[in-house]
Amino acid sequence: MNWRRGLLLAGINLVAAVPLILMLDARDAQYLRERDENTAIAARESAAREAAREAKSPASAETAEEEQTVSFNPCELWVHYTVQVDVVRVGNPLASALTGWRFVCPDKWTLAGMLLGPGERAWTAAAMSAHRQVDAGLCLLILVQWFLVGAFPLRKPIRWWAEPGIFITACTVVAVCFALIPAVDGVAHLPVLLAGCAWFWWFGLLAWKLLRFGWRRAAGWLTPVKP
Repeated sequence: MNWRRGLLLAGINLVAAVPLILMLDARDAQYLRERDENTAIAARESAAREAAREAKSPASAETAEEEQTVSFNPCELWVHYTVQVDVVRVGNPLASALTGWRFVCPDKWTLAGMLLGPGERAWTAAAMSAHRQVDAGLCLLILVQWFLVGAFPLRKPIRWWAEPGIFITACTVVAVCFALIPAVDGVAHLPVLLAGCAWFWWFGLLAWKLLRFGWRRAAGWLTPVKP
């Protein structure tokens, strides 16, 4: 167990993810303020039009057609996530999957599913507070995820880039640098793609080591002991 390496990778990946999380939180807060302002303006304009309509033709209010409301299920829609969300998710797939971070319809067993409910993305002050709690849970799981990945390397190659954990960290840091700049944030998709492929590499190595360990244990049990 290399705990120093685990702490180093955990710290680097947390420092890389926090700026993107804060950027997305700031966008959410700005959107909430603008929406509230637009809603207030629209309500005042609607009230003024309704008052003018009633003053001009009182009978028209009684004969007005009833409004029809159309409901839809957000879980059935195709959602386009921002590049900042993709960078954090691909760089930290285990942590993001357990928290359901930024998913429109998180599963019930995830942290977002328990705090927000499945399919709930209401832009209210209470929902925003719950989102901040999910962000905190994500940061904690990023530390745990990368400490385990770093402390227990699956291979010890001569070159640093031949080890999946370090390669993923390097790609994530490069992607974050591009994602923080709005003018060139689309370039972040390339290192994110490389990081995603490296995660498949890491999971493949993990599966191979587990299978080999299980085979050796089974072979040891089946081998007869010499008297």
